[in-house]
Amino acid sequence: MNAKRKAIQLICRNSLLRLSSSQGRGQGQGQCQGARRALRTNNNGCRGQDVVTVRAFSSSQSSSSTSTSTSNNSNATTTSVSSEEVSKFSSMASTWWKVEHNPLISMNPIRMSFITQQIADHIQSNNSSNNIGEGVGEGNISYSSSGHGKGSRPYQPLKGLKVLDVGCGGGLLSESLARLGADVTAIDPSVEVAKAAQIHSQSQDDCVNVQNINYRGGISVEDLGREYSDNSSSGNENLFDIVCVLEVIEHASDPNSLMQAASSLLKKPTTSKSINAENTSASAASLSQNAGGMLFVSTINRTAKSYGIAILGGEYITGKLPIGTHSWNKFLSPQEVEGLVGEFGIKEVERKGMILQPPFYDLRWYLDGSDYDVNWIGSYAYP
Repeated sequence: MNAKRKAIQLICRNSLLRLSSSQGRGQGQGQCQGARRALRTNNNGCRGQDVVTVRAFSSSQSSSSTSTSTSNNSNATTTSVSSEEVSKFSSMASTWWKVEHNPLISMNPIRMSFITQQIADHIQSNNSSNNIGEGVGEGNISYSSSGHGKGSRPYQPLKGLKVLDVGCGGGLLSESLARLGADVTAIDPSVEVAKAAQIHSQSQDDCVNVQNINYRGGISVEDLGREYSDNSSSGNENLFDIVCVLEVIEHASDPNSLMQAASSLLKKPTTSKSINAENTSASAASLSQNAGGMLFVSTINRTAKSYGIAILGGEYITGKLPIGTHSWNKFLSPQEVEGLVGEFGIKEVERKGMILQPPFYDLRWYLDGSDYDVNWIGSYAYP
């Protein structure tokens, strides 16, 4: 098996070089796809038919102060969840917080930088006469919200915001948002991954807010949307100020269903009300009562460059991701995502490329306003 993998890596290295020239793009991609098929055939013969079973239990069956529940999806009529993808990511639960196995750990700071800056801009643009949202943006992020020293106060610029993390995985984004004061609900179709996220959050005894993240495993965003629509008391004020769909849409079997459900859980614009400028925790009210909430989406563009870096480089050459983690055909361009959310009355506000700096083994990222060829992130809101 090791010899076969080395041979595949050699083929892919050569293919990656060919991607730099237009003449070799098709040939390089075709060779690596053939290598992938060979490896999958071998793997299928070795790994058996392991299937992840999603168990259902009451939301009251949660441990410690972190709420974890699962939902029975047997009555679901529409879902973007692929059972193959759930099984794939469930197998990664034990290594989610190990930097050598998860490039999202190194990417997370720039995702947070973009999100917090966009929230600050959104708040300020709708409350130009007061100081709500000051200090939220890029360059002011503190990932330790507990404070240090006697009498110190935690830095929580997102306090009062109700956030939904769709496809939360092991909780990377959820914990970062909670540390900055957000009230986070985190859902994932995988029970195993959500449980791993819960365990990790409970170990973070420096931040009560992280321990109180509401993790829900075995539930899709469509399921959650139906819960809210079936609950007569779930008015606009009970929806989310922020909905995050990060590194999820490229794994969905139905991207349109995913974005429709995510959009339905976002607070809609309502009549503006006066807000006391001295009440710095009023940011949630400012989002919901003026322009509504904000949606964040990040994914991978469908380009030859993304095939070379994300699949050949990430899966075959560096081994940072298991082979088969991504399907190039499921990658989406910024224009395609903008078209999806546009169907539900939401418009793009800003987008940035998330660029991996060479040498790629160091996993250092930065935001770029013009290069969206591989990883990118966008913010969306009601016009």
